[in-house]
Amino acid sequence: MADEFVHLHCHTQFSMLDSSIRLKGLVGQVADMGMGAIAVTDHANMFGAIQLHNACNNAGVKPIIGCEVNLVGGARGDEEIRDHHHLVLLASSQEGYQNLVRIVSRGWVEGLVQGVPRVDFELLREHRNGVVGMSACMGGYLAQQILRQGPAAGRSAMATLRDSFDPGYFFVELQDHGFPEQGPLNEILVELAGDLDVPIVASNDCHYPTRQDAKSQLVLQCIGASRSLEEMERLHHGSEEIFLKSPAEMIERFSHLPEAISNTLRVSEMCAGMVNPLSAPKLPAFKLPEGQSESDYLREISKAGLEKRIASIDGARKKSAPKLDRKTYEERLQIELDVIIEMGFPGYFLIVQDFIRWAKENGVPVGPGRGSGAGSLVAYSLDITNLDPLPYGLLFERFLNPERVSMPDFDIDFCMNKRDLVIDYVRDKYGRSSVGQIATFHLLKSRSVVRDVGRVMGFAPADAGRLATLVPEPVGGKSVPVKDALEQEPRLKAQYDEEPQIKKLLDTAMNLEDLTRHAGMHAAGVVISEGPLWDHVPVFCPEPDTYVTQYDKNDVEAAGLVKFDFLGLRTLTVIDVALSLIDKRPDRKGQTFDIDTLPLDDPATFALLQSGETTNVFQLESSGMQTLFKQLKPDCFEDIVAAVALYRPGPLASGMVEDFVQRKHGRTAVEYPHACLEETLRDTYGVIVY
Repeated sequence: MADEFVHLHCHTQFSMLDSSIRLKGLVGQVADMGMGAIAVTDHANMFGAIQLHNACNNAGVKPIIGCEVNLVGGARGDEEIRDHHHLVLLASSQEGYQNLVRIVSRGWVEGLVQGVPRVDFELLREHRNGVVGMSACMGGYLAQQILRQGPAAGRSAMATLRDSFDPGYFFVELQDHGFPEQGPLNEILVELAGDLDVPIVASNDCHYPTRQDAKSQLVLQCIGASRSLEEMERLHHGSEEIFLKSPAEMIERFSHLPEAISNTLRVSEMCAGMVNPLSAPKLPAFKLPEGQSESDYLREISKAGLEKRIASIDGARKKSAPKLDRKTYEERLQIELDVIIEMGFPGYFLIVQDFIRWAKENGVPVGPGRGSGAGSLVAYSLDITNLDPLPYGLLFERFLNPERVSMPDFDIDFCMNKRDLVIDYVRDKYGRSSVGQIATFHLLKSRSVVRDVGRVMGFAPADAGRLATLVPEPVGGKSVPVKDALEQEPRLKAQYDEEPQIKKLLDTAMNLEDLTRHAGMHAAGVVISEGPLWDHVPVFCPEPDTYVTQYDKNDVEAAGLVKFDFLGLRTLTVIDVALSLIDKRPDRKGQTFDIDTLPLDDPATFALLQSGETTNVFQLESSGMQTLFKQLKPDCFEDIVAAVALYRPGPLASGMVEDFVQRKHGRTAVEYPHACLEETLRDTYGVIVY
């Protein structure tokens, strides 16, 4: 019986503060029930599409990518129209997926009214190819026409919906949750569907995993609506049927309409496993000089940039010092360029160097470069970074390696106050609809969910707060789950065991913990596409004209868009202010102070670092780092590099930091893991610093 029904209308954690179904759990539950496919149709978004695709592939279940959109009868952008009703859309092909992405995105971009994204019939007709439509729940457009205006209005609405899709691609959805209106409504829907030759299909509008989860899902809705449980229970429909029912339960429920059950398989055959939302990396076209390819232009400007760097380095050397080994630099540049071009990334380097060049030319302070990108000589030659990787033995392969195919990823720091100017430049260059930020998802973490559930259940805020503080502090930036807190904190466990209301609160909190609270924007991530973003990925708008991908940073890259990090760094802002004040000093006499000319061996600077007085010094300001610097007493730039690399959980726990300090000061003999590593590890006293 398991292969006789497929759920086509399911909401997950991405129907935020409305559904308590976790996406991965949903796929596992479907697989356990023996169903071969599952559709996800979250409210006005496709946040979980790629996660659904991956989870289904791992579980041997076919994914159906969909969305429940808000449909208006008039123009989607008409602010005079306040009513909107549901409509379920499913992708039945790759073209259908692209059209679904466009419909959902343009609902946000062009139909956002009072925070609600809306679509209209014009948009449905424009992007109908490969899209299956279903009439949705009692809150659907079709059902509301019948309930408000009668069967005649329903007939007209059904015909309009049918004609908005390709022939055979619209289905009348039937649901039965025990609501008194549903029986008569379903009779009218079945009769009209027969008259208009529209197929019927059964669904259950799933919002929680099992019947037992109904109460905690209601609490979740209370959190979203900022209402108490007592108040919500008075308004609630009272049904506990909106869960992921087994095929047997659905077949029994619709035993009088076997066609509605068999048509779920018909829709599944049309849609299940027909879409692949993943893509190889795609970059926007970079405007090139006439007759040149991206590869040729990258080679040209990299070689020219290296010539400038070499001339600058030689010009700054003392006359007695030997000249730089030009051949070594040229060979390294050639190797890097060959790898970059072979891996298909010249466009990435051209785009990055262009907006960094604009920033520097327009007075936006840019960081010297950090992360693995500092190991690239091409980046140094293009002024993407300001650190020569060769004297420090930095490896290009850490940044880009043909044996580990991944996108290059520069961590680019800009002055916090002027970062947005650079993003605006990118928007102007590539088109505002082609530049967007990246979604992040904020979760109901253990302490906050205890407070939220306590408030909903009528606990005094102080009492719920005291209970939440018994959950241990986050460890390594990760919240301690309520379940683990009960094992670790005896006072919490005692209250759980002895007080029924607290047990109920904590059990509910555990059911809701780590569900998605709301979507936000990544602090630094920006994507740039060829053409509008919604030709590639779905977007949402937290406010008008602000485009954010509906996929998070991992999913958006899996979908083929390349992430650029525009980090706003307060330290650069402070330095910019300091330089401005220095240049205003009377003794400067109009001279501009160049911070790049500061020596890296200044004794007074190292004396300050050795004292541990590094408050507000970027990456050196934590109390632990200050203690390390007092012990280490750095006296060269390489010591600072090593300290930053070592001050991480792994090396700290392993004793490597202590070994480094003791060996540097000769209190412990320098030992090498193997004789062949002596040359490699000599500068770090035999300690492997990565």
